[in-house]
Parts: sequence; C-alpha cells; structure tokens
Amino acid sequence: MSTLEMTRIFNAPQDKVFRHLTETAFLLNWWGPEGTRIADHNLSFAAPGPWSATMVGPQGHGATVGGEVRVVEPPDMVELTLSFALEDDTRGPESVIRFTLSTTPGGDTKLQLTQSGLNPEHIADMRDKGWASALARLETLVTAA
Repeated sequence: MSTLEMTRIFNAPQDKVFRHLTETAFLLNWWGPEGTRIADHNLSFAAPGPWSATMVGPQGHGATVGGEVRVVEPPDMVELTLSFALEDDTRGPESVIRFTLSTTPGGDTKLQLTQSGLNPEHIADMRDKGWASALARLETLVTAA
C-alpha cells in the first residue's frame, strides 16, 4: 500500500480552516471534486465517530463513502478512515486520512494532507482528480471574505 501526501497554504486563519475541515455546513460545500454534490450524509469530522456521504457527480452517478473519525485535536489535526461502499453492500479497502494544520510565520495556514493505505495505481487519480479539486474548493471557501 502507498501514501499520498499533499501540502497547501491558505491565506486564512488556522481556526477558520479547521472549522471548514470539520463542520457539516462547510464540508457540504467542498467535500469531493468540482461538480460533485453531497446527497445523503452523516458528514461531520468535529468529533470521533462514524461518518458517511453519498457524492453525486455531474452525470448524476453516486458513490457512497464513509468511515470513522478517529482523532480530533482542534485546531491542529483531524484523522479519519475512508472506504467506498461496494455494490454488494460491503466496503472497499480502507485508507486513513490525516489533515494537519499549522500557522506559518506570515499568518497563513499550512495544511498537510496524508492519505495512507492506498493502492499505488490510484495515487495519481486521488491526487489529480480528487484532492486537488476538493482542496481548491476548500481554498475558495476559506479565503472568501
């Protein structure tokens, strides 16, 4: 299994970025790639426990993901598991996502994303088609006035 690592710098306070990473009202606006909307959900990363979301793409096809929020350390870190629901009502392979935040000397927020337990063949798609788009959506929200 392989690990995906990404870093982004947001021109926004760390506590604001943390709220957008963990609270339902904000997650619904950025979780998933551009063009994705969240249908059914139990989507909150604010406290340990189960979470799930059905992401519906531009063509109307849905994919349900979910897992457990393992650790929440406001305003610095959140760790959760993620797996896709399969057609036979089982779950696919589980990965672990960790968002780590810190404040830069200039007052911006550095976000480090680590997703471990991935199939090496899926890293490029997860990075380029998934997380790059989702994190761009997050950046738009946290840097808005």
